[in-house]
Formats: sequence, structure tokens, C-alpha cells
Amino acid sequence: MLAPLLHPLDREQSALLLATLTFGGKDGMALLDLLPDEISAPMKAKSQKLLEIPKEKRIPLMLRELKQYMQYRHTRGIEGVDPSWLAAGFRGERPRVVAAALMHMPASLARQIVERLPPELKRDLPPRSEFQNVPLAILKLVRARYDEKFASMPVVDTDIQSLGFRDLVLLEGKELVSVCRAVGIDELACAFAAVGKRALAELLARLPKGNAEELIAAVRRVASQDVEEVKVAQRFLSRVLDGFTHTEELFQKAGLYRLAKSLAYEDPELVRQMCQRFPRAHGKLLMEYITKAKESRDSLTQDRSYRTQDVVLDQVKELAGRGKIASKYLAAEFRFRTR
Repeated sequence: MLAPLLHPLDREQSALLLATLTFGGKDGMALLDLLPDEISAPMKAKSQKLLEIPKEKRIPLMLRELKQYMQYRHTRGIEGVDPSWLAAGFRGERPRVVAAALMHMPASLARQIVERLPPELKRDLPPRSEFQNVPLAILKLVRARYDEKFASMPVVDTDIQSLGFRDLVLLEGKELVSVCRAVGIDELACAFAAVGKRALAELLARLPKGNAEELIAAVRRVASQDVEEVKVAQRFLSRVLDGFTHTEELFQKAGLYRLAKSLAYEDPELVRQMCQRFPRAHGKLLMEYITKAKESRDSLTQDRSYRTQDVVLDQVKELAGRGKIASKYLAAEFRFRTR
């Protein structure tokens, strides 16, 4: 096994090095010069060690190692799950189990997870070299049991041809947070558009100037609203207005509540995907709001829920146009539910 010799290269670096040496030999090493120095330097050092192995032994060993890399497949697309969920998924697990599950993850994702682990758990993680004699089948079983804790995420296509509400799970987590903030301001505006200037003025006095101006602009954009929709927004507002400690917290909570209304009639798998695409604190609150939205289905009809989805899509389009999220979404055909 070559694992101890390749340590501490990650899986992608090891596979690249083995493929380069196997099919390009010494001449192929020039390709490593195209990589950043901090990546190519350790790979070049490992290549010298590998080249010391006689060719008749080295080639079969490298091919066997590459075959193992190719045989391993992630059972679920957890790369789409926010790392804060993935780190929480290791809660209560032993360091050796954690290290085994991290073995075949993309290096950048594994780093983000490890950064979020408790200090004592990070300290006790064993090195990759300890797993050199562990059968691949065992590592795959450990990883599969871990992956089952999370939603199966769709593969993200860089060329998005069309975009409907269900496709919002393709957005990055930070983009979803931006969308959440924007629709949250709209939700607050909907609630305040019908309660009178005094109540609005009292809230504006509690907000920083920039945030107050954003809310005023949103109130002015509010068209004639469905009476029941306004009542729903006001009920939410009455629950959170007294307790909020930060303006952004208020905007985000209002946005999550609007998203919850838009998800009230969607299937559980999409709900799970959407929650886990967000950072965990957002996702857990979204799940709580969705439960409440489903309990009020008498007032929240399916048609109203679908109209809310279209409003959310409008915000995605606007934010992309303003450069607040990736502009690539503007090239997509937007698919609305009720238009």
C-alpha cells in the first residue's frame, strides 16, 4: 500500500500524482510546475520517493492505488450540504470514526468540516497512515452510514438553463442567505404596509439608517395585498418584533418565515435539501417555521404558497441583476408557478 508514503497529501493530490507518474513517467512531472508552489512542492517531494521504487514494482502499486480511488464513489452528494451540518453530524462520534469518514472527502470540504469540530476532537483525530490496512469496504461502510444523515443533493450544473423554485437548492449557501434577507425585508414591508405610519415609524427608529431606508423602499413597493396574506405576515411580526436584538436577525427571520410559507406544500425531501443547503442555524429555524406554516394551512392555501414561491424567484432575479449573487442566473429561463 502506498498510503503511508503519500501521507499527508490529500486524495485529489495523491490521485493526480499517481496518474502523472503512471502515464507520464518522469517527463510528466513537468505538469506539476503548473500548480501553485504550496501544492506542487510536497507532491514533487513524494514523487522522488515513488521514483526510488523499481519500475516493475512501482507501476503495479500505483495502478492498484488508482483503481481504489476510482472504485470509491460518494453515496450521496453531501458536497451540497453546508459544512456546519456536516460537522454537527459527527457529534458523539469517536475520533477514529470521524477520521475514517473524512478519508475520501474532497480536501477543501474536509478542511471546512475539521475547522468546525470541537478542539478536543480535532486534537485526537488519527493520521491517514493509521488506515493503510483498513479494507476499502469498511471505509465505504463508515462513510455511507455518515452520509445517510443528510439530504441527497442534486449535482450542480455550472450551465443552468432554467430556474424554478425547486432549483434554489442549486444556489450557494451564502447566496441563499442573501435571498433570505431580501425576501425578509419584503415580508416586513407587507406586514407594515397595512398597520399605519406610527407603527412603522416606531420600528424605523430602532433600525440603523441604512436598514431603515431599505425597509421604507420595500414598503413603497408593496402593492395591494391579499388580506389574509397581510394577517399572516403581521402574526409572524408580532412574535419576533419584541425579541429581536439585531436588525439583520430580524431580516433573516422574516425571510426564513416567507421561505417556510413557500415550502409548506413541497415534498419532505426538498424541504430537507433546502434546510441543509443553508447554514445550520438558518436551516433549523427554517424547519421550525415550516412546521408552523403547515399547521396554518387553513389560511395558507397552496395557491398562496405558490405565489410566494414566485415572489422569491423575483428576488433571485433582482439580486443576480444587482450582482448580490452570481450573475449566471440571469441567463436562465425563470419558471414561475402562477404566471
